[in-house]
Amino acid sequence: MDSSKDIVRDHRKNNFDFLRIAAALLVLFSHQYALSGLPEPAIFGMSAGTFAVLVFFSISGFLVSQSWRQDANPLRFLAKRFLRIWPGLAAATLLTAFVLGPAVSSLDAQAYFSHPALTDFLRNLKITTVRYFLPGVFEDNIYPKAVNGSLWTIPLEVRCYFALLVAGCLGLMRKPVLVVLATFALGIHYFAFNPDPNRYQVHFGLYFFAGVCLDLFRRHWEGKSFLLLAIPAAIALALHAAGLPQLALVLVVPCAAILIGCQSTPGLKDAGKYGDISYGIYIYAFPVQQTVLWALDKDTAFASGLALAVLMTVFCALLSWHLVESPALRLKSYLPQWPTLPWLSPRMKIVNR
Repeated sequence: MDSSKDIVRDHRKNNFDFLRIAAALLVLFSHQYALSGLPEPAIFGMSAGTFAVLVFFSISGFLVSQSWRQDANPLRFLAKRFLRIWPGLAAATLLTAFVLGPAVSSLDAQAYFSHPALTDFLRNLKITTVRYFLPGVFEDNIYPKAVNGSLWTIPLEVRCYFALLVAGCLGLMRKPVLVVLATFALGIHYFAFNPDPNRYQVHFGLYFFAGVCLDLFRRHWEGKSFLLLAIPAAIALALHAAGLPQLALVLVVPCAAILIGCQSTPGLKDAGKYGDISYGIYIYAFPVQQTVLWALDKDTAFASGLALAVLMTVFCALLSWHLVESPALRLKSYLPQWPTLPWLSPRMKIVNR
């Protein structure tokens, strides 16, 4: 995905890489508690991992909206999203299934490779399907059997891409006020009248489209940090007072994440100098943590297991970026130059600094 302070051209001039890496590590940190049989730490009444995912969705909506505004061609848009998501996911799925799985399974090789659960696990390659279990793997862990419990959010993210694509093809991205009103109306309906905690697609999608809205109106608030803090904060306070604290968070979290991400803070802006490893951390952390907990003595200190999991996950993420994700993203330059459809492109000027 693209990012910028010049949000368009140079991802190393802003804090987005830092924010995404921090969010990915927060998911790892939160999961370490769950995988160790402990309550996950909470932020704003939700697990720290869920909070981190909401930050991810907010940033994703902001940056993917920008990608559409730069190139409103449906085929190239889908190809870019595919090259960002699928190659890393495919590598992680295949390595987990054919390297990690047989190494830690309680079954012998013949039983493992002939088991139908292995074929079923490979359905993760479809992106829109999630399977968690491999035959005989992690059966005796404190959090048993689950191989990669983080993958469930990827289909939700992909569906958000398709929703944005549909909005773009319908011309709604040319009418940002309608996108804001639709997002806010959906938030009111969901949180006030139908607050089902299991409807993650709606919940996470609201954060994604909050990020989209912030991009569509960026020229109105860029360089005016006060506007991006004061106005949403005032509305959020009113919503909280009206008994809608979760809807208030849909305003506050994306605004805070985008505002921080658009800054160019010394040190933080260089977080991605060795690669954008946030996605790799996200897709490798869970199997690495389960493997560490499988291998270590059950009495091993929590901090020791966490530290080892972080080191191994970051190593896997670096390999994923340099050997899989970055080469895949370079293929974008070979995409056919289908013409951008002018009636789909937002009329607003894309700001470059």
